[in-house]
Amino acid sequence: MSKNGRPKVLLVKHWIDIHDRGLRLIASRCKDAGFEVVYASYSQPEEVVKMAVQEDVDVIGMSFFTSAYEAHLPKVMEGLKKNHMKHVMVVLGGVIPDEDYDWLKKQGVRDIYGAGSDINKFIELVKAEAHKHK
Repeated sequence: MSKNGRPKVLLVKHWIDIHDRGLRLIASRCKDAGFEVVYASYSQPEEVVKMAVQEDVDVIGMSFFTSAYEAHLPKVMEGLKKNHMKHVMVVLGGVIPDEDYDWLKKQGVRDIYGAGSDINKFIELVKAEAHKHK
C-alpha cells in the first residue's frame, strides 16, 4: 500500500509487444478506482524488478502477446524474492494459452486475465488484497 493508503500498481508490457490498448484501459480503470498507477515498457525482467522496488508497488501487472513470459516470469519472481518483495502480487494478461496457466500459477502468478476478461475482477482483487494489508 502506498504512503497515501492507496494500492500502487505497476503495469508493464514487454518492449516487443506493440499492443497496449488493453493495458492502457486497465491503467485508466485503476486510476478511476483510486489506485496509484505506474505504466512502463521494459526489455529485461531486471527492469521490472527495479521499477517495483523503486516505486514500492503492491501489484505488478504484466502484459504479454508473445510467449516471452516463459523466460521473463521466473526471473521477475526470483528478483522480487531477492529484494524481499515476495508480498507483491503478480498478475498476467494478454494472449496466454490456457495450458500454460498451471505452470504460471506454480511460478507465483496470482491470476491471469486473457483477452475479453472483466477488468472489474482485477480491480476487486487489488482492493481485496489492499484491504488485507491495512
